[in-house]
Amino acid sequence: MSDWVISLRLVCLSLWLFLWSGVPVASATAPEGGQEEPLLVRYPVLGEEYGQSRDDHFSRVLKLALDKSGRPYRLDPVTLSNFRESRSVMSVAKGIYDVHWMHTNPTRESVLRPIRIPLFQGLIGWRLLLLREEDKDRFEDMTTLEPLKALRAVQGHDWPDTAVLEANGLDVARTPHWEGMFRMLYAGRVDYFPRSVIEIWREQDIFEELDLVVDDHVALVYPSAYYFFVRKGDHELATVLENGLNRAIEDGSFEKLLMSRFGSAVKRAQLEKRRVIRLDNPNMTPQTPLDREELWYQP
Repeated sequence: MSDWVISLRLVCLSLWLFLWSGVPVASATAPEGGQEEPLLVRYPVLGEEYGQSRDDHFSRVLKLALDKSGRPYRLDPVTLSNFRESRSVMSVAKGIYDVHWMHTNPTRESVLRPIRIPLFQGLIGWRLLLLREEDKDRFEDMTTLEPLKALRAVQGHDWPDTAVLEANGLDVARTPHWEGMFRMLYAGRVDYFPRSVIEIWREQDIFEELDLVVDDHVALVYPSAYYFFVRKGDHELATVLENGLNRAIEDGSFEKLLMSRFGSAVKRAQLEKRRVIRLDNPNMTPQTPLDREELWYQP
């Protein structure tokens, strides 16, 4: 009997024994445990020192959302040497990385797909006033926006908050230099510097030599949100993140994470005791989920 005939008979015998054993043929190639392939999620890591603290929180929220989604995943950080949000929009759109957290506006929501869950619960729009020490009680009796209209604020040249203040009739000095804003206030070139409740105390500490104080009396409040953004066509990641965030909100882990990072600042601000002066924000789209009260901080 030739060698090839013997080999053929052995192959047939092996196949018959395999089938007789009752083991499904598909199981020989199926992934162990039938698990899904991990979803690769690339996200940016910034080299800028000031942004690292805030971005560390966002990356923790990203991980929380992915954990809560129940979808296997693998996080892959992409290191950036410098950062501008306008550049990040194109980086997400081109697939250089898959997701980034950015301040929303109509243009970003048209170019990318937003996950419309505010990652700070809207606290980025709760603004306190940084003042010179001698002006600490200047707004003790303030009940409307009118007293600020005769004064001058300072904001970043292209910050979204600059447009909000100007749209509400306030005079704003624009500058591209972050550190210079605090020194402009100290030098009396501007009268006040609105900062979010999650930023103002840390910044006061950074510039403690300037003896700047936080007004105790009022809070300027307008709807404002950082969202996760993904590519327009990335329906899988968008669904995973939205489901995970909603589950984290429902079980309380979203707020717990937020307050573990910013709770002391919120408590220190005593927002419930302040006179709240509400402003309009023309940069918020009609799709903003303002009707979902659980998404927004309430004192």
